[in-house]
Amino acid sequence: MIFSHILSGSILVGAGVGVFWYYFGRISLFNRLLWGFFLLTTSLAALIGVIHFAGNESLQPLHRSMIILSDTLGVVCVVTAVYALLNQRILSLTTFVTTIIFGLFLFISLLMPDVRVFTPIVPSLGILVLMLLAVFSLLQRNKRGLWVVLAAMMMGLATKADAVDGFIHPTDFYHYATTLALWFFGKAAQPRSNVR
Repeated sequence: MIFSHILSGSILVGAGVGVFWYYFGRISLFNRLLWGFFLLTTSLAALIGVIHFAGNESLQPLHRSMIILSDTLGVVCVVTAVYALLNQRILSLTTFVTTIIFGLFLFISLLMPDVRVFTPIVPSLGILVLMLLAVFSLLQRNKRGLWVVLAAMMMGLATKADAVDGFIHPTDFYHYATTLALWFFGKAAQPRSNVR
């Protein structure tokens, strides 16, 4: 049992569910579903991690698979959802289905032993695309872009969690940085009248 991992993972689970419930409850259906896939796959991976860190070693393969699902389907969904958010687009069924199929294709591909080596590349590319979308949005004076930049920076820091091993355990750092990223995404989606 690793208490610090259980605590940080529980905070991440709560943040994912809370951000989805509070910030994304009133947007259009397909946009909300894409945010849901991103936030809830992240939360589900953290929840399985909490149970794993509480002593259930048999969940390690499932935990690893859920992290890959979050890093593929979740990242593809958030890139499409952020594009729609920054450009004030309501996604169509076709875009939604295409995004899900592409995310699942990446997930299934990265489960194969020969392709598994490329697993870290998908979230890194997703973060790069998010940053480019956000910077382009900022150039158009869209203040939501700033929150997306902050979220992408936190996601980028989370992927480099191993570099902070001396200060805080990398797993805890990953959980806390991802929690901040989710909150920043939620702030980006706030109605303009509430954006500060």
